[in-house]
Amino acid sequence: MPSIYRKYRPKTFTEMVGQNHIKLTLQSELEHNSFVHAYLFCGPRGLGKTTAARLFAKAVNCENRKDGESEPCNKCQSCLEIMDARAFDLLEIDAASHTGVDNVRENIIDNVRFTPHRAKYKVFIIDEVHMLSISAFNALLKTLEEPPVYAIFILCTTEIHKVPETIISRCQRFDFKKVPAVDMIKRLNRISDNEGMKIDDEIYNVIAHKSEGCMRDAEGMLGQVFALGGNKITKEQAALVIPMSEIKLILELVDLVAHNNLSVSLDLINKLVDEGINLSAFNKELVEFLRKLLLIKVGAHKIDIFDFDSQTGKQVNMIIDLIDENKLLGMIEEFLSAGYDLRSASIAQLPFELALVKICRFTDVSRNALMNETPRLRNTRIKIENPIYSSNFSHLDVRAKKTLSETKMARQPLIIKKKEEKVVDFEKVKKEWVAIVRASHKKSCDLMFINEKMVWPIRIDGNALEIGFKYDLHRSRFDTNSNKKVLEDAIREIIGEVIEIKSRTLKPSELANIEMFIASEDAKNMKLNNVKATDENILEHILDSFGGELIDKE
Repeated sequence: MPSIYRKYRPKTFTEMVGQNHIKLTLQSELEHNSFVHAYLFCGPRGLGKTTAARLFAKAVNCENRKDGESEPCNKCQSCLEIMDARAFDLLEIDAASHTGVDNVRENIIDNVRFTPHRAKYKVFIIDEVHMLSISAFNALLKTLEEPPVYAIFILCTTEIHKVPETIISRCQRFDFKKVPAVDMIKRLNRISDNEGMKIDDEIYNVIAHKSEGCMRDAEGMLGQVFALGGNKITKEQAALVIPMSEIKLILELVDLVAHNNLSVSLDLINKLVDEGINLSAFNKELVEFLRKLLLIKVGAHKIDIFDFDSQTGKQVNMIIDLIDENKLLGMIEEFLSAGYDLRSASIAQLPFELALVKICRFTDVSRNALMNETPRLRNTRIKIENPIYSSNFSHLDVRAKKTLSETKMARQPLIIKKKEEKVVDFEKVKKEWVAIVRASHKKSCDLMFINEKMVWPIRIDGNALEIGFKYDLHRSRFDTNSNKKVLEDAIREIIGEVIEIKSRTLKPSELANIEMFIASEDAKNMKLNNVKATDENILEHILDSFGGELIDKE
């Protein structure tokens, strides 16, 4: 038995689900027989791009289609050959497996020279066209620029950004959109009626939601439900092959979190694990539900929310009234983070438990209060990022003092006093930098590629020394734990301080300031050396002239 999506593949434009903006345009072109030589169908998978291409190929070559008509008859020889995949004048090429220029020459360029076998037009459908190589695109471009009058190209792709602009500009582009849930459910109902199956309405809602607008996926899931057997499928039976929505559990969890009921929330998560519920799928649905609550909360009334029964709808309304926007933002952020951590967590429920603890226990500091501090924090950061080097190195020692104003709290949180850190003398680091670099050379040959003229100390932040590299290549080569440890050991040996190393590549403005400073210092040193050398030359000349002997330079 063929799969559902193949068995019920649309045979006319009317049977296509959604994509009205595309159907109307193509049908108008067919009615007026005004075709272009190249079309580009783009959009996510499973929306009907290849189906639309075949329908269009069938319609343009339909022997019974008259002027003013847009639908193929599905009865003539040409239509039957295309439906049976045996038409000589319709060539379907999978670019994913024919990526090279030789494939394009063999399948397209060589074929396009010959007139159609018996149809009006020779149609080339290139699926996943973005997979072609650059040379293959260049070979195809020449044909698209000067195609024969009987040739029509239909390019299909899910990744339009990978198609060269030179190809896109020579095609009439159509963007396929996700199928609305309402249209999808109607289509699934019709298929079930044709198959003589009676299915609970909630199953259709779950399929429409989980397919995420992809009609092919929805029909595939419906086929899985049909495979359970029998003429009537209940929600409990469908749950064996399609994970059902956990909306009631989600509502319960969100309600508990809204009331900061941590202990019961943690019990609920462990209950989900014991029942074998997939936490990743549950988290995805939870985040999506919270997102929709947030959008409704901020006034996005046209959000496509779930179809709730009356009782569930009341719970949703109560939660919306109970939770403010800041609380929702915090929940979304924490559960998003938990979703990433679930993939690698050794204990399945641990990321969820941590997220719940953070949400329920550490939300006393108002998000609004923190947002009010943002301008002050931003100003502090700007001070740190001001130009670092000046002519006297006076701006290198920049220590940002970040302060937060006292915030009223609903409960007194546990306050842990940080241990005071010993501040390293930055002037001492600058003074001994040459010695530090040379000491690192003695400790490891791997650091011989750096010297005092390509890496400089920038600033000290807490107990971390930030150093700046002239070239990003050297910075990336330096950034290993072993190299950092060698330099840290050299600092401890020279100045007797334990400090952590952080590195980055210098900005052009910073680099210019540093090089100007170094050039001026080199000039001073050179001048002093020249004066010293001149004095010694005069002394030697006097001794030679008078036959004297140097007793003491002092």
